[in-house]
Amino acid sequence: MFVHNSTTDPIDPGELLLPIALALAMTAVLWTILGLLLRSATRAAMVVSLFLMLFFSYGHIAGAFGPFSPAWTDLLVFWVLLMVAGTWLAARRSRPAARGSRSGTTVLLNSVAAAIVIVNLATGMQAFMHRPPRNESVPTRDAAAMGKDYPDIYYIITDSYARSDVLKSHYQTDNTGFLNDLSQMGFFVADRARSNYVQTYLSLASSLNFTYLDSLAAALGPESDDHGPLIRMIQNNRLLRFLRRRGYTIVSFASGYTGTDLAGADVHFAPRWSLSEFQSIMVNTTMLRDVLYMLHRSPVDLHRDRVLYTLRNLPNAGLGRHPVFVFAHILSPHPPFVFDARGERPGVPASFTSDQAQAWLTQMILTKGPGLYDKYYGPQVLYLNTLLEAAVRRILAQSPRPPIIVIQGDHGPGSVPDWDRLTHNQVLEQPAIFDAVYLPPSGERPQPSVELYDSISPVNTFRIVLSRFFDTTLALLPDRSYFSILSRPYQFYDADRPESYPVIGGTGKKEQ
Repeated sequence: MFVHNSTTDPIDPGELLLPIALALAMTAVLWTILGLLLRSATRAAMVVSLFLMLFFSYGHIAGAFGPFSPAWTDLLVFWVLLMVAGTWLAARRSRPAARGSRSGTTVLLNSVAAAIVIVNLATGMQAFMHRPPRNESVPTRDAAAMGKDYPDIYYIITDSYARSDVLKSHYQTDNTGFLNDLSQMGFFVADRARSNYVQTYLSLASSLNFTYLDSLAAALGPESDDHGPLIRMIQNNRLLRFLRRRGYTIVSFASGYTGTDLAGADVHFAPRWSLSEFQSIMVNTTMLRDVLYMLHRSPVDLHRDRVLYTLRNLPNAGLGRHPVFVFAHILSPHPPFVFDARGERPGVPASFTSDQAQAWLTQMILTKGPGLYDKYYGPQVLYLNTLLEAAVRRILAQSPRPPIIVIQGDHGPGSVPDWDRLTHNQVLEQPAIFDAVYLPPSGERPQPSVELYDSISPVNTFRIVLSRFFDTTLALLPDRSYFSILSRPYQFYDADRPESYPVIGGTGKKEQ
């Protein structure tokens, strides 16, 4: 699994340690206990082997039924019956001839296991050797710059948060009250803001490096689906290098996604039961996915916990760490829809993983119409507004000096079920993002200040911030928006020229 996913997304090899250690420990404990009970290491090994096969194949088989099928409960019962039958067969005392047959079976199973281990080690070593380093060395801090009293900076990414006019026209959701509250607190809200790209990794790689990705797309080619370069651009971005040289402490929150968990941050906050993206995928292929559900710790519960944890702890992230840069990618109001307008769980089945909840929603849209997305998306936006406003008020109240706060959607919502085909609705929805910025007075400015403006796009946000508050001047770039489908992220189409879009089919890959 590590090798397969590392081909497109760089994964820290350290993430292998916990699942491997747990699997080996579970195997050793079960083998020891059953060996004592059955008085045979060989018979115990066969029982444990059967258990491991069933345990690690469960999620793959259950996924074949589809996320909207109740058949997984029948599968769980069938798996338990297989385990009981296999244990009974292995536990029976056998005659000498049968013991000889069992010995041959043991040799065969050991040979197969050895071959699997050798193949995985060989391909795994190749993945390790060809995987570029994920984090660059920390830049040397500029002693002169460190003596200045810079403002704290909070960069909050609200995934798939739509612009106000799109919320009203497409989702019948009015967030005017929230926008008015932000304006009264001193925020500038861009009424015509657009994202530069419509996929998270593309958008953040661009905004954190305040540049377009044309050269990267040209180097990789339009057929590539390799997210590795984008993840490395996010992890080792230009903004963090600039701030580190000026003495900033970097703080990040767990997002649950490899690309937006800043592994190189000085301080990293995560809920107690938080899993990385790789670990979540790993758990979902095993029986643990339903065990956790029965313990009321389903993936949907973990997702709710992560969103609540981030927004409730965000105001405390900068305490005692001045100057600080706080980065938080919040996967909301993006599906899965886990909040209604009052913060309760809506109608999405609790047993689903995040991907299954998205697949369930897509199936419901296809069968019942796009109104279902509207039904869940709007209320989740309203509750997110409540959490955001409370967090912002606490940040402003607790900060020793007025901070910089940027709250920004990485792209707009997507009620269109076919993510690998460009449509008119996507042209309207995908680039239209929520964008609100709080800038304190900058004091004496070394050069004329560039002000925020209504049609700003994320590529220019930090060009304005750094030019206004630091000893640098960055020219503004043209505000452009590009579409690309999920299976071909680097094949860009100008959002202002939809007539040029070809009819494109895709592979239905998961959005990043």
